Amino acid sequence: MENKSENIQQGMNKASESLQKTAETIGDTVIAVLDRLAGKESDLKLSFEQLTLDTGVMKATLNGSIVLDLVMAKEVPSA
Repeated sequence: MENKSENIQQGMNKASESLQKTAETIGDTVIAVLDRLAGKESDLKLSFEQLTLDTGVMKATLNGSIVLDLVMAKEVPSA
C-alpha cells in the first residue's frame, strides 16, 4: 500500500514539474511576442478554446482569454 502511495506521489511530482515547464515556455513565448510589438502601439489578446496541455502524466483543458493592456514607451524623434 505504501508503494502505491509513493508511485502516486511520484506521478504527481512529475506532472507538477511538467506543468511548471509548460508555464515557463508559454511565458517565454509571450515575452518574445511583447518584445516584437514594442513601440508598435498594438493591443494583444490571447484567446484559447479547448486548449489541451498534455504533460504525459495528465492532461488539462483550458478555455478563456488573456487580455494584455500594454503601454509601451515610444522613441521621441530627435530634433
